[in-house]
Amino acid sequence: MAQVANSPVVFVNQNAITTSFVQATNFTGTDRTASNGWFKVEFHYGVTPAIGDYLPEVQFKVWIEGRDMFDPKGDPGKGVTVMLTGSVTYVNVLKGKDVYGVVYVHPSTIGRYSGAGGFSDFDRKFNIHVEADVDGKPVDTFDKNKEQDPNWYADPNFKTVSGLLFLQNQSPFITTDPDRYPELKLPASDK
Repeated sequence: MAQVANSPVVFVNQNAITTSFVQATNFTGTDRTASNGWFKVEFHYGVTPAIGDYLPEVQFKVWIEGRDMFDPKGDPGKGVTVMLTGSVTYVNVLKGKDVYGVVYVHPSTIGRYSGAGGFSDFDRKFNIHVEADVDGKPVDTFDKNKEQDPNWYADPNFKTVSGLLFLQNQSPFITTDPDRYPELKLPASDK
């Protein structure tokens, strides 16, 4: 999918998706098993609402490629290709050229789906696809590491694993850079 004409959300440049491993603060004072940390996926975009200064709502759907080396159906040494899927919705997004969104992946999930290349494959080799949706329609997409097949995330043969991407308020980074990201859409309350 290409960017739609007059899109209110536009991924900014070739570095629109950046990744890093970040350590959570340990408040207990106890030793813990060393890991490469949480996998942070941040996306950079611009917002130009059609009316006013705010975009009421934008949803970002995220697909993160990985390998399940423990799946019995996988080839030895190659495993099974998986897609970690999730989404984050922001509301009242102020217009601007430098707007950011973020999702996190737990260290044990990275360990499980990192494949034969280890943790570094997530940062350097595996693809990450982010789609921006406004009013339920895709308006722009971006891929971190384009492969031979730019539509890899649409392949029905991949094993889809949902529910493993954390929003900022679901992670240990809830208070990290609280003003860097727009307001999260929270679930509707039951009254």
